[in-house]
Amino acid sequence: MHDIELDYSGDRYQARVPDTLDLSERAALALNALGGTLDPNLRYLPYGLVRYASKTPFMAHWACADVTCNPKYGEGFPMMRLVSGSQQYAEAEVHNRATMLSTVEDGLYWDPWTADRPWRNAYAPHYYGEGKNEDFAVVGATGLLMRAMSAWDEMGADSGLNSLRAAMVEGMRRVAIERADYCYYPEKGGWGEPCTYPRSGWLNTDEPETETQGGEGSVTCYHGNQIYGAAQWYMLSGDGKALDLAARLTRFVMQPKFWGGVADPDMEHARAQGLKNHVAARLPDPPYTAGSELGHWYSHFHARAITLRGMLQYAWAAGDERVLEFVRRAYEFTLTQGLPRIGWINCYPGFGGAEGCSVGDLIALGIRLSDTGMGDYWDDVDAVVRNLLMEQQLVRADLLQQVADASPERAYDNAFPNQRNTEGAIARSLGTFAGVSQPDRIVEPSVMLCCTGNGVRGLYYAWEGAVREDGDCAQVNLLVNRAAKLLDVDSYLPYEGRVVIHNKHARRIAVRVPAWANRRQLRAAVSGVARPLDWVGNYLIFEDLQPTDTITVEFPIRETTASYTAYANSPQEIVYTLTFRGSTLVDIAPRTHSPRDYPLYLRAEMRKDVAPMKAVTRFVPDRIIRRW
Repeated sequence: MHDIELDYSGDRYQARVPDTLDLSERAALALNALGGTLDPNLRYLPYGLVRYASKTPFMAHWACADVTCNPKYGEGFPMMRLVSGSQQYAEAEVHNRATMLSTVEDGLYWDPWTADRPWRNAYAPHYYGEGKNEDFAVVGATGLLMRAMSAWDEMGADSGLNSLRAAMVEGMRRVAIERADYCYYPEKGGWGEPCTYPRSGWLNTDEPETETQGGEGSVTCYHGNQIYGAAQWYMLSGDGKALDLAARLTRFVMQPKFWGGVADPDMEHARAQGLKNHVAARLPDPPYTAGSELGHWYSHFHARAITLRGMLQYAWAAGDERVLEFVRRAYEFTLTQGLPRIGWINCYPGFGGAEGCSVGDLIALGIRLSDTGMGDYWDDVDAVVRNLLMEQQLVRADLLQQVADASPERAYDNAFPNQRNTEGAIARSLGTFAGVSQPDRIVEPSVMLCCTGNGVRGLYYAWEGAVREDGDCAQVNLLVNRAAKLLDVDSYLPYEGRVVIHNKHARRIAVRVPAWANRRQLRAAVSGVARPLDWVGNYLIFEDLQPTDTITVEFPIRETTASYTAYANSPQEIVYTLTFRGSTLVDIAPRTHSPRDYPLYLRAEMRKDVAPMKAVTRFVPDRIIRRW
């Protein structure tokens, strides 16, 4: 299929705004990372890894991840352009998208064998063998590409994508292994990654018996994107085959054998069972807890989140109350597994750390559960956005250079020719998302392209969800700087408890007030005239507005301190003291200092009482991606 043209038109204008959390600025940096980590000498496929803890930082291709995770880049590029208005790497984006489209055949997104990618089969040979020089399709990546196509469709892509997406549903269904009322993809069906379909057909069709078997330590995650893509396509097209596929896969991944249990903190038990190095062994549920019915998990949260997000999309499409409940309870359980006030979840119990992918997952789950009416989770979203989303994105070149200067020269093990690139690695990758963080630092920072792909989409989810518009009505869900068609938001948080909304064309505006704001001391005015507070739930309602009206909402903001435990009841247990202004973390203690680590929450400036100001060019796109 020929390349498609996307519509990035919009309005630009100058404004003076508070120099506070700025998603458009972060999106521009993310575009630098997306384009800078592409390899123009290898069909614009992305480098899978970036290593900073080396005297000479480098980027490297990583097994088959450059093809498998490329659709995250395909979706991330248009999202970041909508948020930032930047045109950096526009030509590279076109080439990258064309590479993906060129490998869709017979309803699957293929990873073709080519001699210039000799590293392709190098993932988890201990589990899947050395592999063959043959085309294969990671079936989950087909679902992931369908999700990117949905974004392209909303950006004005031609209708040829629709027939391609319908064919991809047929392709994913054709290779699925059927059982009575469910279907699945065999974990050991091929090589390179779990659930990989070789051109010559499945090598093995056995049904997986546990969640943690195999090279990734997760089975259900290799079904989540197929569920998501099929359900998303059904919601647009009404294609009953897509809904049936999503339903059958959902019934497979909801089986009790994949859920429940708690992590064994003794990782020697996991090694004795042959589990992947980041996966803990399973202990039974505690008494009186049916974890398998409640979406409890004990290993690799991002992998679980892929599954949960697919299930949530299906449940939304089908109106399936039980699946909606399951996802909600799994999400709420997840928030008990770390420091939820800053969005830090221990994604690898036993191993330890918050994976960069998880920040996008948490934001998406919180927003979509709110959208489906399962609760009001905007405070959870706000906590992730203001804290870990901002901190996991690597934006300080000086700190990365400091890490490199303090590190020995490191080679990339068993590197093939052209697999590794040291040219301008820090500058080209600035704006990526780190692979794993501790609450106070990123240890010897490195990047996996999957985390960058998820992190940039997390930026978009937050931006899109911050302001919603419908006709002449607007809803402000997050108090962050945001330009939109009906209004502009200027947020002075966390310096000052003040938000100013510049109305353009809205008749009615609803403003969500965060739970920490003291309602008894909150004041509101429209164009300088005090307004009585009209509450609907957590929203202040402003009616009968005129163009050029200015809404000001003010409330006290103060510093508070609280202690929270990471890795509770394990050998890694540590208590952190967190200092907040509102929901923004401004300091953390204790800190572990090492010149090879990237420190987090260096936010002394945010403890001041007056917000700095800056001049910016605001961008309001003509189109928006809503079906993410």
